[in-house]
Amino acid sequence: MMKNNSLIEIAKVLKKSKNVAIFAHSEPDFDAISSALALKYALEQRKINADYICKDAHIQSAKDFFGDKISLEKFDKNKYDTYISVDNPSKLRCEHAEIFSSQTNSIVLDHHKNLDFLGKYNYVSAEKSSCSEIVFLLLEKGKFKINKNVASMLYAGLSADSGSFINTNTNADSFLNAYKLVTLGADIARFNEIFYRSVSEKEIRIRKFIYENYHLDNGIAYCTISNEEIKKLKADKKDFSTVSSELIKLKKAKIAFSVIEKEPCKFYTSFRSKKDYSVREIAEKFGGGGHKCACAFKIEDKNTSVEKIKNNVLKEIKNKINFIK
Repeated sequence: MMKNNSLIEIAKVLKKSKNVAIFAHSEPDFDAISSALALKYALEQRKINADYICKDAHIQSAKDFFGDKISLEKFDKNKYDTYISVDNPSKLRCEHAEIFSSQTNSIVLDHHKNLDFLGKYNYVSAEKSSCSEIVFLLLEKGKFKINKNVASMLYAGLSADSGSFINTNTNADSFLNAYKLVTLGADIARFNEIFYRSVSEKEIRIRKFIYENYHLDNGIAYCTISNEEIKKLKADKKDFSTVSSELIKLKKAKIAFSVIEKEPCKFYTSFRSKKDYSVREIAEKFGGGGHKCACAFKIEDKNTSVEKIKNNVLKEIKNKINFIK
């Protein structure tokens, strides 16, 4: 069983670094981006060069909050003496897993059940609401300066990943650390405006499609979206990160999932569930992972379809969770 290093020990490693590369998972969400950028800016305040590296395009709300120039796509792997992975439990979800795994000075910070992704130094705690909360604790215990900008980013990641403190990963520490970040100057009004109170016309079209095309089968809500349908909606793969989150809001839904062909023959299946129903084992069955009530998996296969994956997932849910009423 993996034993965590202390956050103070990891902070000491960072303080000795000169050039740090920071990775998050592919198709990064707010928590992943917040964790990476908060670390970057906190390190730079100590005159340590740090780069957030990500080739995936970021969602519009992230660009609105963090700015357009969020990350580097191209980088020199020989430039850095320390590599950090945030919010990433699996090699399959790390864009540069081979490079990261080959480094002698590597750090993993995560709040998921870790599947196969470890560094020389690790702090992995599924009890934490978000990776942003772990980064905050690292900076706090390591006595790094946390200015208003860094506090705002960490609050954004914590709030987003806890679903504004309603998801099952929320606990007393979530509220305590959110309080600390607010006292440090976190701009919660700006984040709430961008993340919770701003909807584009394109998002309205997508939500309309979801509400008109979902199915409810004995407590299981689901929706499939093919690549052709994405094109008809004049959307792209970044626009479908919240389908399952929308479906689980249905009163009769105990489990919700979506199967989305984000690119031709590249399928992404996301799960959400109410607190009494664990879906993590379902995602793991298909090579994915995540939290008890929020997880996902990916499949790249030219011989399958959204319908085939949907049928396989439905069958697996009904086999494993036979107490849905």
